[in-house]
Amino acid sequence: MNSYEVVYILQPKLDEDGINGVNERVTQAVTGQNGQVVSTEIWGQRKLAYPIKNHFLGYYILQNVEMPPSGVTEVERVMRLNEDLLRFLVIRKEDVKESDDNNEEGGEE
Repeated sequence: MNSYEVVYILQPKLDEDGINGVNERVTQAVTGQNGQVVSTEIWGQRKLAYPIKNHFLGYYILQNVEMPPSGVTEVERVMRLNEDLLRFLVIRKEDVKESDDNNEEGGEE
C-alpha cells in the first residue's frame, strides 16, 4: 500500500451538508479500493489564484490516504464525475528516510 495526498477544491456555494457529502463520497471511493483515510484536513474557503468555472472562491480539503496503486484510477474517476468538485490532485508521497549522512555532506560549520 502506498501513501497518497488527495487535495480537492469544492464549489463555494455548498453548505455544510454538501461538503460532508462530497467528503464522504471520496472516503467511500478510497475504502472501496481497499484503502483507508489516515487523516482529513479541512482548509476552508480560500480565494483561487484564477477563476475556475466562473468561481473565484473554493473550499479546500486535504486527505492523507493509504491504498494500493490500482485504486488511484478509480478514485480519480469518482472525483471526475462529481460536479461539485472544481479541481483535484492525487499525489503519491515518497518515503522519507532519515539519515545522518546529510549533515556530513552538507558541511555545516
